[in-house]
Amino acid sequence: MSDNFFEKHDLSIGVFVVGIALIMFLMFGAGAIGPLLILTIETLFGKLTNEEYGILFASSIVIMTLSIVIPNVLIIRGRPRAVKINKINVYFQLLCYLLFLFVLEHKKTWIFLCFVIFPLLENWLISSAKYLTFLAFYETLRKDPIRFRQSLANKYLSK
Repeated sequence: MSDNFFEKHDLSIGVFVVGIALIMFLMFGAGAIGPLLILTIETLFGKLTNEEYGILFASSIVIMTLSIVIPNVLIIRGRPRAVKINKINVYFQLLCYLLFLFVLEHKKTWIFLCFVIFPLLENWLISSAKYLTFLAFYETLRKDPIRFRQSLANKYLSK
């Protein structure tokens, strides 16, 4: 099984850089959604009180944090099907940014809308071959950890 991994995939440091970059871009893109969502709600429904603002901000941060942390922990634990949650998160971010563009068109929030680049980068990274190798690495490691580690050591320590 582990030899089959090395035949199918080219393992390099770039594979892990892409995996970590995707997680960071997910966090950056989701982090900008909270304040923009609150600004949109204020634009649509009027001024918010401090309590409403705090509740909305805290709940948006908790929801976005959990939607990023849980699937990526599952991926690192060898469950590549959790990538579907990351894809849903990317499309949700794109949808939110499109909503912000339409609702906040007369506000001077264009600087915040520059964060739309993050979901676009996330979508590009998720479909890359290096990210698929990243997923396969952890899935193979979960299936047979001892043999995979031995094969990994033989491949890279014998050079």
